[in-house]
Amino acid sequence: MRLQRGITIVITALAATVIAFQINLTTVVETLGRGFGVPTAVAFSCILANLLLSFLRFHYSFRILGLQVPMSDTFRSFLVGHLGSLLIFSVVGQAVGRAAILTNAGVSASAVTFLSLVERMIALGSLLIFALIGGGYTLGSLGFDMEHGGLYLLNLLVSLPLIFLLYAFFNRRRIRILFAQLADRLSWPAIAGCFLLSVVAHCAMLGAFYAQFSAYDQPVPVASALGALAVVMFLAALPISFAGWGIRELSAAHVLGQLGVPAAIGVAVGAAIGILSLLLVAVCFVATIFLSVRPRSHPRFAVDRLGAEAAKHDIDRLFAAIISVLLPFAIMFQVRVPMPEHSLNVNLADILAISASAVLALTWGSTRSTVRRAQWLFAPLGAITAAIVISLIVGVVSHGFLSWAFVNRTLGWFVILSYVSVGLLLWGHGGRSRIVQTLRLLVSAVAIVAALQIVLFVIDSMIVKLPRDILGKELEGFLADRNAFAFQCVIAFIGYFFLRSYVICRDAWGFRLIPAVLALAVVLAQSRTGWIMLGASSLLIFVLYPSCRRELSAGVVIGLVLAVAISNVPLLWQGDGIQLAQISKTVVRKGSDQERMESIVQGLELWRQAPLLGHGLGGFIHDRIAHGQKALVIHNVPVWILAEMGLVGFALIATGFVMFVGGLMSYRLLPNAKIVANAAFICLVAFCLGGLTQDFFYQRIFWFIAGLLVALASSAPRYTGHVSFVNESADADHAVDGRSVERLYPSG
Repeated sequence: MRLQRGITIVITALAATVIAFQINLTTVVETLGRGFGVPTAVAFSCILANLLLSFLRFHYSFRILGLQVPMSDTFRSFLVGHLGSLLIFSVVGQAVGRAAILTNAGVSASAVTFLSLVERMIALGSLLIFALIGGGYTLGSLGFDMEHGGLYLLNLLVSLPLIFLLYAFFNRRRIRILFAQLADRLSWPAIAGCFLLSVVAHCAMLGAFYAQFSAYDQPVPVASALGALAVVMFLAALPISFAGWGIRELSAAHVLGQLGVPAAIGVAVGAAIGILSLLLVAVCFVATIFLSVRPRSHPRFAVDRLGAEAAKHDIDRLFAAIISVLLPFAIMFQVRVPMPEHSLNVNLADILAISASAVLALTWGSTRSTVRRAQWLFAPLGAITAAIVISLIVGVVSHGFLSWAFVNRTLGWFVILSYVSVGLLLWGHGGRSRIVQTLRLLVSAVAIVAALQIVLFVIDSMIVKLPRDILGKELEGFLADRNAFAFQCVIAFIGYFFLRSYVICRDAWGFRLIPAVLALAVVLAQSRTGWIMLGASSLLIFVLYPSCRRELSAGVVIGLVLAVAISNVPLLWQGDGIQLAQISKTVVRKGSDQERMESIVQGLELWRQAPLLGHGLGGFIHDRIAHGQKALVIHNVPVWILAEMGLVGFALIATGFVMFVGGLMSYRLLPNAKIVANAAFICLVAFCLGGLTQDFFYQRIFWFIAGLLVALASSAPRYTGHVSFVNESADADHAVDGRSVERLYPSG
C-alpha cells in the first residue's frame, strides 16, 4: 500500500511537470530510456554513497545533544525515516519515522525530531552554498523571474532577517534564555562535523546528477553543468514536497534550459535520479523487515535510570521552548516559491506545527496525565474531522479524486489539527507559563509585521511608489491577502487585551503601542471584513474586560486618527483638501462583491441539488471548471459546508462548534479560567463573522490560538486567588520573559 502510494506520487509529479512545460509524454519516456546505461550505474553508486554518508551524519548528529545511540538502532530508524520522507511530507515524515523507532529504544521523541530538523537545516545551509556558487558561476544570478513571484521571494529573503531581529529585540529576555539553554546543551564541534559530512554527501549526489546528465551528450561545459545541477539539488531539497518529486523535475527543466538543454532532457535527468532514489527506498523498505530494535536504556545513562528520565525531560522542555519561540514568528509568512507558469505556496510554520503534534503523539504516555483535563476538546474536533472525511469520500464517489480537495481540504485539516495540538504540547512539556509566553510572542510577531507594513505604506504614499510584490494597494502582510492579514491583526488585538487582563508585568513602552498599531493596520488593509471583526471584538473586549476599557478606547481612537492622517497627508500636500483617500474606495468594491455573491448563489444552488450529503470536497470548484468557469472558492463558510458536505456535514460541524462553545461556557464558571474562556469566545466570534464573507475556515492563526487558550483554561487551578507561574517549576525559565509574573483574577 505504501509503495503504491509512493508510485502514485511519482506519476502525479511527472504528469504535473509534463503539463507545466507542455512536453510530449512520449518524448520524455524515450529520453528517459535513452539515458539508462553505464552512466546510470555510476549515478546509482553515487546515490548509494550519498545515502550512507547521510546515515553517518544522522548517527553523528546525536553528539549535538551529547547522546550516544547504538548504530544498529540508528540504522533502522534512518531507513524508516527515509521511507517517511517519501510517504509523508518531506522532513516531517523523516522525523516522525525516526522518532517512532528510536522512542522504543529509549531515546526522546523530542530529541529525534529536534535533531532531524537541525540536520535538515545543516544540510540545506551547506547545499545553499553549493547553489549560490553554482548559480553565480553558471547562470550569473539566481535566475528569479521578478514578474512572476521572484521579487516577492527576494523581498521575503530581505525582510525575514530584519523582522526576526526586531522580534528578538522586543522579546530579548525570552530569546536570551533560549539561546542560553541551547548553548549549554548543544555541541558546536558536533554541528561542525555534521556540516562537513553534509558537504561530502552533497558532492556524492552532485556526482549522481552529473553522471546521469552526461548520458545525453549535451554540449555543456562540465563546470557549467555542475553549477546548474547544484541549483537543482537545492530546490529539490527544500521541505515543500514529497522527497523532491515534482520540484526536482521542474527545476531541472528550467535551470538546465538556461544552458540550452531541451526541457525533455532536464525532466528525464530529474526523473531518473528520483527513480533510482525510489529503488533505494524500496530496498530500505525490505531491509526494515529484517531489522529489529530492542528497548534499552540510553548508554550514557544506563547506570542511573532516573538521570536518563531527567535528561529526556530536559530535552522535551527544550523542544517545547523552541516551538514556542519559532512558531509564532513563522506563522506570519506564506512563502510563494516561483516556478515556471505558477508558484508554490508554503507556510513556514507548518513543519514546526506538524513536528510538534508528532512529538505530542509519541510522548502521549508521559503527557496524558498532565493534559487530561483538555481531552474534552477531542469530541468537537472529532465531529469536524468526521464531516471532512465523509465529504472527501462523497466527492471521490461523485466526481472522482481531486488533488485540490485531498491536499488543501483534507490534508490541510490535519495540518490545522497539528496547530491545535501545539497548546497541549506546550502545556505537557513546558507548563502554563510557556503558553502565556507563546501568546505574548504571537502578539508581538503580528504587531512587528503590521508596523513594518505601515512604514512601507507611508513610504509608498509619500515618497516613492513601491512594486506590487513589495506592497499592494492595501496591507497584506506576507499572506498575499488583505482579509487574512486583517484577521491576523484582529486575533493579535484580542490576544493583547487578554494578556493585559491576565498577567501583571512591567511591559516595555513598545508593547503599549500594539493596540494602535494593529487597529491602524486593519484600517489600512482596507478589508471590510476586518473592520467588522475589529469592531465586534472591541465591543466584546469593552464588555468582558472592564480593566482594559481606557487602553482599548485609546488604542482604537489613535489607530483611526493615524489612518485618516496617513491617508490624507499626500492630498493635503497637493492642496486637494481632506478626503478619505484610498480607504473610501474600499466601501464599495463592485468586482469582489459580484464575485462573492456569485460564489454564494452558486453554492446554494449546488446544495439544492444534493441537500443531504452535498457534492463532496472540491465539488464547487469541479462544477465551475466543468462549466468553463474559473476556479473559485465560496466566500461564505456555512454555504461552503452546505454545498460540499450537505446537511449531514453541516450538522456535524455545527455540533462540534456547539460542544466547543459549551466547553468554554463551563470554564467561564471557574474564576481562574474565566478570562481565558472570554478570550477564546471573542476569537471565535471574530472567526465566525469573518467566515460569513471569506473562506476563513482554514486560518491557521485561529486554530493555533484556540489550542493555546483551551490548554490554558483547562490547566487553570480549581481554586480562587493569586497563582504564581514561577512556583509551577523550579526553573526560572517558566516565568514570562524571565520575570516574576502573577495571575490576576478581577472580580466579576
